[in-house]
Amino acid sequence: MYWADHHVLACTASHCAQRGANDVIMKLRREVMKRGLGHRLFVNTCGSIDLCDIGPNLLIYPDDVIYSGVTPQDIPEIVDALERGEIVERLRLTPDTPAEAARRAFYAAAVEPGPSRPAAEFEALAATMDLDAAWIAEQQRRGFIARKPGPDGGPETIAVTTKARDRYGV
Repeated sequence: MYWADHHVLACTASHCAQRGANDVIMKLRREVMKRGLGHRLFVNTCGSIDLCDIGPNLLIYPDDVIYSGVTPQDIPEIVDALERGEIVERLRLTPDTPAEAARRAFYAAAVEPGPSRPAAEFEALAATMDLDAAWIAEQQRRGFIARKPGPDGGPETIAVTTKARDRYGV
């Protein structure tokens, strides 16, 4: 086992990759090497952390910090902060940041009056919160929602899964 001050996990799942995660991780690895910090900062990739729609994302351990929407231009600032034991607050994702608050609000609305509704109604609700079809597809891929055939051959439904209800407390 290797010991370091920080372990950085970079999500490189498909949606984060589409948003530039590979460029972020490449820049991060280069910056760590350039500064001679490989013994203090371990950098690895990982699969989805279920936040790809706001990625690229970095998880910093043991700090329990998630950075979202990271760009290659953010990397020097992140490495500076890691060296100093600080946090880049403008990139930090917490339960109260707008992206997480918006997700919680969406899922709270989506489970009223129950966890399942016609797909068209679910999609219309998402649209009121500026969430598009790609976001819905990503939520389904990540297991936060499930598409199901409608009862008795009726319209397709979308159900908010237990995973989403538990995560967002709805």
